Amino acid sequence: MLIGILGLIVLALVLRVIPAVVAPRGAGVDQWFWRAYIEKLRATKTFPPQLPQFLLDEAQWYPPLFPVVLSRLPTAVFSQHSRYLAVLIDLLRLVVLVLATRWLSGSDQAAFFAGVAYSMTPLLVTYNMQLNPRGMAALFLDLCWLTVAALLLKNGTPWLWCVALFLAGLVLLTHKMTTQIFWFISLVGAGISGRMELALLVPGSMVAAYLLSGGFYRKVLSAHADIISFWYRNWHWSGSNPILESPVYGEPGFESPTKYYHGGWRSWLRRLQFVIGFSPWIPAVLVIGAAAYVDGYVFSRIEIWVFVWLSLCFAFALLTTLVPMLRCLGQGYLYGYNGSFPAALALGMTWCGMRNKGFWQAVVALTVLACLVGLAAFFRTLRNSRTMKVGTQLEAAIERLAALPKGVVMCFPQHWHDVVAYRTQQPVLFGGHGYGFRRLQCVFPRLLEPMGALIARHEVKYLLTYEGYCNMRFLADLPAADIECFGEYRLYRFSGPVPERNGAADFEASTV
Repeated sequence: MLIGILGLIVLALVLRVIPAVVAPRGAGVDQWFWRAYIEKLRATKTFPPQLPQFLLDEAQWYPPLFPVVLSRLPTAVFSQHSRYLAVLIDLLRLVVLVLATRWLSGSDQAAFFAGVAYSMTPLLVTYNMQLNPRGMAALFLDLCWLTVAALLLKNGTPWLWCVALFLAGLVLLTHKMTTQIFWFISLVGAGISGRMELALLVPGSMVAAYLLSGGFYRKVLSAHADIISFWYRNWHWSGSNPILESPVYGEPGFESPTKYYHGGWRSWLRRLQFVIGFSPWIPAVLVIGAAAYVDGYVFSRIEIWVFVWLSLCFAFALLTTLVPMLRCLGQGYLYGYNGSFPAALALGMTWCGMRNKGFWQAVVALTVLACLVGLAAFFRTLRNSRTMKVGTQLEAAIERLAALPKGVVMCFPQHWHDVVAYRTQQPVLFGGHGYGFRRLQCVFPRLLEPMGALIARHEVKYLLTYEGYCNMRFLADLPAADIECFGEYRLYRFSGPVPERNGAADFEASTV
């Protein structure tokens, strides 16, 4: 068993280290903000830390557990290996999966096979290339539902409910999207099973989080409501080009190719492709379960619970993808991160009774192929992308910004703001990290004001973009600037007054 676990860790580690090899200077968005947060927390010993470099943030009211735990790591460990900490947490989750599958199935082979499925799930590889709290929250949630499984086996041992409440409180103090799927599973699971104790986990988790955080969870809850309210108003423009779909500089009816919620049936299929393609084991295992039921397979009580757990994860991913009013809860395919654990667990539990069935073998073989194709496509995209990673030319532009006099920076694409703020120590006209999304509304997800007004009000000195991202209407509305080129990347250093023409003039005329 130990050799098998070590082999799984090696397999998972190899797949999760490939992004670091492809993008050695860093990739993803989240890690730059979390490095800034954790390093400031460690340096000042003040919680929550103040991050004034993000001009459009009002307060850092993120769930606090993840940065607080990581701030306790030795400085050298965090500084040199922070991008691998998410991978380490994911590997710990893999070990928990293998042990849980062994406990529930009684089979070493089943446990190993579940681990293989988890190791090669594309979403777990792609998302964990950056420092982020999602993995820690998912681990707490998995342990919470495994505790519920133990309750089902032990017929309601009271002290296990205390353990479940404690773990639920940790979920709320770690990650907001994981909190949402936890509450959904608790409430709907209670309705399906008739076990009202599950519904009580929702208020119980809030009380536990409040007590564990010394009352800080009240601010976390305010920030949670703030971001939901923001995306309820703005989900239509998730992933859009903030300039080309701007009411100031864009063209009526234009939709960015990168936009997540395009109109039309092809966009629906594309979003479903995201849900299935990033986490193919989830629908595959549900198909296996349905086929097994038709075939006369008798499910144990604990197998039923795991399949219900998995089904609710998939249902929530679909609902937040397809139902417009629920899209404020985040891009649905990301909930596959939480569904990957019960998918692998359910697959392992079917090993003993179904592995000789033709439909089981066919579905598993196709899903393995889908995972390999998905991973290969992601690695190729990452290698060729100019926005997902910090390449040589972008690195040169960032180093130049770091050497320039202090001044406010704007970036297009906007996900560069975090890496620029961290690497250059320059203030950036961005936010959206904790609380205060109303401040962000003027620039994200669409540019709602003329650049002249923004530059004057916030004293913006620099603009970092790349060739072809900004249209001529936008560029013509910029003040006089010295432009430095780093390959296809452009660094504007503003030096003159703001002209009142083109986009700004049209905007002002439209508001009269």
